[in-house]
Amino acid sequence: MRHDRTGRNNAHGVAYVIGSAADRRVKIGSAGNARNRLVELQSGNPNPLRILATVEGGRLLEGLIHEHLKRFRGIGEWFDFGEANPIHMVTDAVQALRDKGLFPSPEGLEELRESQERSPSAPTVKEKILAALKVSVAPMTVHEVATATGISVSHLAVKLSELKSVGMASNSKRRWSLVVHEKGE
Repeated sequence: MRHDRTGRNNAHGVAYVIGSAADRRVKIGSAGNARNRLVELQSGNPNPLRILATVEGGRLLEGLIHEHLKRFRGIGEWFDFGEANPIHMVTDAVQALRDKGLFPSPEGLEELRESQERSPSAPTVKEKILAALKVSVAPMTVHEVATATGISVSHLAVKLSELKSVGMASNSKRRWSLVVHEKGE
């Protein structure tokens, strides 16, 4: 299965259940921020809506829940579970999906999200820093590294310190350089 940040297999964000006491139908969707989505949905709904549940898993989980609970689906992303508790219906669906191996555990979800952060060909932040230091003819300030890599100074400071702690970069007089190890070291 292919996973990406923008498609239906994106695991970033949450799947949400939004409903109203005035209507037994609930909306099952996904968003990066469920509260912002609630505000958007409320603007077009005469009944006061509230977030009933959120589960980490984004569009990937939303699609799996929609498929698993399709017999209860009404119009669009609205579901009618009759007298059943919608929170229990969704949490039971998530557990069933995990039991079948269709949706990862919380630990597996974190690994999946990390794999979706970048494509395999995109260099990591540390790789970008090391490449910039390697091609530089002289030691670089943090601001020069930021310009060369397109990475914020605050993020660079942490990564440069990590590279220094493992002996891959050094700094002297606020200038950073690549540590070159001789063969056999």
